[in-house]
Amino acid sequence: MGAPTACARPRNCQIDRDRWARVADVVRRSILIQDDEVTKDTGFVLICSGYLVEQGRVLLVHHNRFGKWVPPGGHIEPGETFAEIAVREFKEETGLLVEALSAQPVIHPPDGNATPEPAPFYVDLEREGFRIPAIVQFFYVRRIGGEQELQAQLEEVADARWFTLGDLDDLPTFEQVRSLARFALRNYPIESERA
Repeated sequence: MGAPTACARPRNCQIDRDRWARVADVVRRSILIQDDEVTKDTGFVLICSGYLVEQGRVLLVHHNRFGKWVPPGGHIEPGETFAEIAVREFKEETGLLVEALSAQPVIHPPDGNATPEPAPFYVDLEREGFRIPAIVQFFYVRRIGGEQELQAQLEEVADARWFTLGDLDDLPTFEQVRSLARFALRNYPIESERA
């Protein structure tokens, strides 16, 4: 499928360019399901984010596209599990090496057929800021590997900062982020780090 090459009416040309730009964006961001040689578009974007809590503070990034404070996170890449997305995106956006913590206990130990994956503490379907609705999974994460310098990835985020429960009240963010950050501060799996 290729974009049209010529257009008789300038207004129609712009409409065609806009339509093809939307199609190209959908193709770049769509997740496909392949099963028995049948390929289907899921109709959703898959995103995972991480909440890191230390000393009663939660780490958020100021996202360039949204213009708001959000947890570090991003889109799935081929071959990644959901927890791996959260870990990779956290490193890319903050410079911190983390691991995902499961919000659920391990019910069955790893064996030759099944390896338990960390479970998110919250999942939702988001529409604001996305051309295609996004299924977003939120994981608790903890820092690993000793001292690391917090460094925002300026291509995607303008800043990275720590926030207390009191800081969240007037923070320019989505109400969902405010709720999840409060929940993470109060229920983080490592009790000594909670607010």
